[in-house]
Amino acid sequence: MEDLPEALLAEIIKRVTKRSDLNSLSLVSKRLFAIQAEQKGSIRVGCGLCLATEALVSLFSRFPNLWKVEIDYAGWTPSHGDQLDNHDLFVIISCCPSLTDLTLSFCSQIDDTGLGYLCYSEKLTSLRLNSATEITSCGLLSVAVGCKSLSSLHLINCEKVGSTEWLEYLGLNGSLEEFVLKNCNGISLYDLIMLGPGWMKLRKFEFRMGGLWDVHEGYDHMEIDDYSRCRSKLGRER
Repeated sequence: MEDLPEALLAEIIKRVTKRSDLNSLSLVSKRLFAIQAEQKGSIRVGCGLCLATEALVSLFSRFPNLWKVEIDYAGWTPSHGDQLDNHDLFVIISCCPSLTDLTLSFCSQIDDTGLGYLCYSEKLTSLRLNSATEITSCGLLSVAVGCKSLSSLHLINCEKVGSTEWLEYLGLNGSLEEFVLKNCNGISLYDLIMLGPGWMKLRKFEFRMGGLWDVHEGYDHMEIDDYSRCRSKLGRER
């Protein structure tokens, strides 16, 4: 296999979908190890993640083309060790210049400072925050102002999110196409009017607060052309 062209080896690796097989394949030779690392575009890590800075740099630098990163601490207990913190998130972002999709789930050590580092991810288009208990509106404002390419935002069980200035910035930016807001009790359906002209480009919207559930796809842009009509539409659908 050492005589095969690199493009052909890359194509072979693409067709291997089972993770254990990919890991075994990468151990066959240094060449396959390097090609497999270059082909990997996404990674998901959780409670077993080693947080030593050198280890983080080594892990994420191995995959130079990562575009999707998911950090999930669901089921975490103190016995698992420390969680990823703001500095660790900055290290990961620094090692992933192609990052476009980031998910942070149950990351209780990530706060507004950590979100502020996302402005260094110029290509970031999708952000999902699930049970991010320390995130507030200030952190979301940093994202709205700094992440100009953001087209998808999911906020689930973010209890400290309250004020709506970040919504106004997202609306003015006009890049948001998908917006999911679930069980963020500090934001009401009425507050969503602050998205203003951002409704014009929005293609998918989901909202849940307690028993209230609302899902929309493909808004008619002719129906939402100013703040008052947007408010009227939301009031009818509620």
